[in-house]
Amino acid sequence: MSLEQELFSALSPLVTSRVYPNTFLQPDGTLPPWPSIRYAIVSNVPEEDLCGDGDDTTSSVRVQLDVVASTYASMRTLRLAVMSAMRVLPTPARLQLDFDEYEAETKTHRSVMTYLIGGSST
Repeated sequence: MSLEQELFSALSPLVTSRVYPNTFLQPDGTLPPWPSIRYAIVSNVPEEDLCGDGDDTTSSVRVQLDVVASTYASMRTLRLAVMSAMRVLPTPARLQLDFDEYEAETKTHRSVMTYLIGGSST
């Protein structure tokens, strides 16, 4: 199972499958109903071994999750649910960064969470 499939499988039950790669923008140019989750692969750090650099299966991948909801309380509740889901991801994941912000343009509350997944996250 790919990392993207793992993320979708773990997070989609929390937001009725509204989990999107890289952007919330839908094909018709609209935004999805809230709450929703967006993920983006921020970096891929190859794991070094005796034979050199490993491939994607042994790399540590840094992933940013944007957890967005209409109210601060619902965003914070969803944030905790995401943290629980990430703890039981098949590939080990470690939370590295977490902050909240308000997006005036969409009138939504967002938690930005960065995880290191795989290789050196254990």
